[in-house]
Order: sequence, then C-alpha cells, then structure tokens
Amino acid sequence: MRNHELFHSVLDEGVHESHNPEKVLWLCVILQQLLDATKPEYEGENSYNILMRDRAKTWLTSSYGVTATDRDDVCHMAGIAPESLRTFTKKLFDENYEIEFVRKRINAILHETIG
Repeated sequence: MRNHELFHSVLDEGVHESHNPEKVLWLCVILQQLLDATKPEYEGENSYNILMRDRAKTWLTSSYGVTATDRDDVCHMAGIAPESLRTFTKKLFDENYEIEFVRKRINAILHETIG
C-alpha cells in the first residue's frame, strides 16, 4: 500500500494488529490533531479550548516553517505522505467535508486502538 493510500485506509478500516506500534503512535498523534482542529465551537467556550483548536488547525495547514516540518516528520513516522494529509485537511476545512462523520470515525479508531 502506498503512503498516500494509508491515511485513507486508516479512516476507512481503523488500525490493525499488523500495523507497526510506532506507526500507530504517530497515526494517533495525527488523528488527535484532526479531532482537536475540528472540535465544534460553542458559546462561552473558554480561551484554552479556542487556542488548542487554533493550534491544531495551524499544525495541520501550515505550508512552511517549523510547524510544517514537524507535521511532515510526524507523517513520515506514521508512514503517511504529508501531501495526503494536506489534501485531506484542505478538503475537510474548505468544504466542511463530512466533519461530523470524520470526528466519529476518528473517535472510534482511537478508542479501538487504546482499548
């Protein structure tokens, strides 16, 4: 399976025992950033939650600098092509691409992986 296909297969199928444990760790980092970045806003939300959502969005969408380099390093350690994550993230934020479904799927994957 090619790197750009891996990210979509993780969202489709989840994490399996066949995945390398180190890659699973880094996949979970990416999935948690996606959860944080897509957390719905609500009235009276505290400034810490707003800051964490903004930082997660910045981490996912930066195109240059240390933040982008860090994200790309995490992608490589997870076995995912950074461009695949950028493409997915752009679609997610620009088109509100099934955000609720994606959040539910990520939560299921993370709970399955941890549990």
